[in-house]
Amino acid sequence: MRKPGLFERLMIAYVVFVVVLIGLNMVLLYVSSRLGHITSDIYLVDYRKKEVSDKLIADLISFEETTKPYLLLQQDTYWRLIEEKAQGITRAWDYLSGPQTLYDEQEREIMGEGRFLWAAFLAKFHERVPDLPQDTVTLEKIFLDNETAIDELVGIARFANARAVESMDRKIVDLKGLSDDLVRFTWWALGMALSIGLIVPLVIYRSITRDLGRIKKGIQRISNGDFSFKLPIDSRDELGVLANSFNEMTARLQELDDMKSEFISIVSHELKTPLTSMKEAANLLLEGVGGTLADKQHRLVSIMNQGIMRLLRIIDELLEITRLEGGMVRLGMVQHDMNAIVAAFVQEIKPFADNQGVMIDVAYFEETCMVMADRNKIVQVLTNLTHNAIKYSQNGQGVEIRITRDSDCVTVEIEDHGTGIPEEDLPLIFDKFYQSKITRGHSGTGLGLAIAKRIVEAHGGDIRAYSQVEKGSVFVFALPALPRSPA
Repeated sequence: MRKPGLFERLMIAYVVFVVVLIGLNMVLLYVSSRLGHITSDIYLVDYRKKEVSDKLIADLISFEETTKPYLLLQQDTYWRLIEEKAQGITRAWDYLSGPQTLYDEQEREIMGEGRFLWAAFLAKFHERVPDLPQDTVTLEKIFLDNETAIDELVGIARFANARAVESMDRKIVDLKGLSDDLVRFTWWALGMALSIGLIVPLVIYRSITRDLGRIKKGIQRISNGDFSFKLPIDSRDELGVLANSFNEMTARLQELDDMKSEFISIVSHELKTPLTSMKEAANLLLEGVGGTLADKQHRLVSIMNQGIMRLLRIIDELLEITRLEGGMVRLGMVQHDMNAIVAAFVQEIKPFADNQGVMIDVAYFEETCMVMADRNKIVQVLTNLTHNAIKYSQNGQGVEIRITRDSDCVTVEIEDHGTGIPEEDLPLIFDKFYQSKITRGHSGTGLGLAIAKRIVEAHGGDIRAYSQVEKGSVFVFALPALPRSPA
């Protein structure tokens, strides 16, 4: 059998190359189109649905609040507001129950029920308006009926909202899987190209994998909660369209994350004022301003006061983490000796440690350790870390604080010999609201370490932790050191 000649072998190699190239482009086109479809779906359907359901929840609550003054005062101003809000709510129900937003038959039934309940509620409300009762008892019953109906409608709207969020999360996971498939297929294409000795597939591979690597990196960044990443792809092909859709999606997700932080900040701020008033009222009761309290009354008011104090601490932490994340905290950077900061801090926390039966042992650096820092913020970091070390230490155990310095940084180590932290939890303990399964159930919100991390990073330093279960933990943070003064 005659062996193929050089030209024939080149032609065979060329045909194989063309087939591989065409196959590669077809797969890339399909997956890229799929990625673009998913990102467009997130932006045009899921995000819009969440936006409409968020507004619907707010409008329903506002509608119920607006009906109360109207039923009491019967003024045209309130009636116009009611009519306007009712139209907006009706449009929202029409959108949420439309075929373009429904995911399955269960949701179709639930949203159809919500639309029907709203229509029935609105009809009943309009029936009551011409013949409103004047006695307060009947009005209170109407208020209660309205509140019950609105609560049910809000629950249905929240169901739609939750389904939209779940759909977005699921599609983001799908995006990551598709990006991984793309990378695997590209490696296969490279092997095929190299096997027939052609350099062109290598050039194509390097060009494609560069963009795919960026897409994969972006998807991984989003899956880790970083919505600020933008794909630096300027081409006008399918990957460029995908990049644009991806960047639009990240922008919308960033808006949602900002809205969440702003919501937490607003709610925390609004809660702080009434809680402060309640705290002062409880203190006045405990001081006997309203009259002498019986022992049982005194104990109940004390319990109430402790609960209010804990809520205020939680709100302060929420406000603090929101300000730190938003870059709204201005640091008063002044030169300080870390030895002096730690010494003053130990004097402050020693009574708490003594009360817990825990000894604090400090090893200072033999020379001055000058850093540029906001003293109050660094004391807050020390407080959060040392308070945890004391809290998870047993009576009679000790907490060790060590200060060291090298040419670049000043390091503070805080070691306890308590319960420790599981290895799988260590990468997550500095995340907001995260609590290890061993420490879960103790008082706290899981914000202390997150606040400490952001303060240290705002100083240009870093923070980390080491731990062994049943042996204890070591928390270490380092700040840039100022040059030593010449001798």
